[in-house]
Amino acid sequence: MTKKCSRTIAFIMLIIAVIFIFVALNNPQASFPWNNTISYTLYGIYAIIMIVLFIAPFKKTK
Repeated sequence: MTKKCSRTIAFIMLIIAVIFIFVALNNPQASFPWNNTISYTLYGIYAIIMIVLFIAPFKKTK
């Protein structure tokens, strides 16, 4: 994956996350049909993937 492609995907993921947070804060009555632990785990995995995509292009090859 190229540096530009990786950063583009990470930036799109960041925009989607910000939109999701905005919608979630404005709709407190909405919820997922599962436990909060599962939701927090999914949020964490999403954040880790996004961070890796932002950082991965900085890895130097030998």
